[in-house]
Amino acid sequence: MHFICEIVPSSFLTPLRKALAQELANQGFVQIEIAQVLGVSQPVVSSYLKEPKSPLSPITSRPAFKELVCNLALRIKSDPTPLLDLMEIICQECQQFRTAGPLCDIHRKKTSLAFPPDCNICFPSPGQTEVFNQRLQTTRELFEAAQILINTGEVFGQLIPEIGCQFVSLAENSQTLADVAGFPGRIIKIKGKGRIVSSPEFQHGFTLAQILIYFRKHGSAHKSVISLRNTEEILETLISEKFFVKTKEADKNWEKTLKTFSTEEIRKIEVIADGGGVGLEAILYLFGKNPSEIAEFLTSKFR
Repeated sequence: MHFICEIVPSSFLTPLRKALAQELANQGFVQIEIAQVLGVSQPVVSSYLKEPKSPLSPITSRPAFKELVCNLALRIKSDPTPLLDLMEIICQECQQFRTAGPLCDIHRKKTSLAFPPDCNICFPSPGQTEVFNQRLQTTRELFEAAQILINTGEVFGQLIPEIGCQFVSLAENSQTLADVAGFPGRIIKIKGKGRIVSSPEFQHGFTLAQILIYFRKHGSAHKSVISLRNTEEILETLISEKFFVKTKEADKNWEKTLKTFSTEEIRKIEVIADGGGVGLEAILYLFGKNPSEIAEFLTSKFR
């Protein structure tokens, strides 16, 4: 069984890198510069330039392929286009080659499966596209809210637990742990200031995700939650405006604890104060309808 994902590197990306390397060299770029643009080593670029010109293929013979190479070279030479923008252009062109194009034709010939004329299995359905966009929006909102907190410097740094801060958010209309995004490695504290060590991803922050999903299933309007240090000063600042509940000690069985709350309580809870214990840090969990609501509340209360 051959997947079109296996076809793309050999039939499109590698020929594109070779052609672009040769075009940039013709325009005066040195090999190390070409390597930086292509994301390969200088010896690889050298091999591209030494290889005899490859015979035209169903991909490289297309006017659209040649136009893409020239367009990319022109952008690289005349404009400091971010590599991310170049990647977007290439991915969009690849999609065109796959949509009833030459890559699709190569894929059909390499496998014995009887594809229908209108085959679109390598493209998401409208429903999947909507889910993808929702998940993308969730991670973007989460990162932007975290960045707002990070930019306050030591103000936010004082709120970060010793074990690091987890900040999670639920995608719209989602109800499972797999649909909660968080920060791998948490948001940590270095020299008194918060630092994001990795962009948010789905299926991270299991404990907070567990609480958030339970709340959502019982009618809570909250889609986001952040973990903070549990000190008297911080708690007093939060509970002056928030409905809160406490656990007597560090919670090791959230499922059992959550079941002790009535549905009415769950719909009202905005802060959970976890008691901590021997060797276990006391933590506050602050809920919000979205990440930005949490960030705006914290920046307004802690200055």
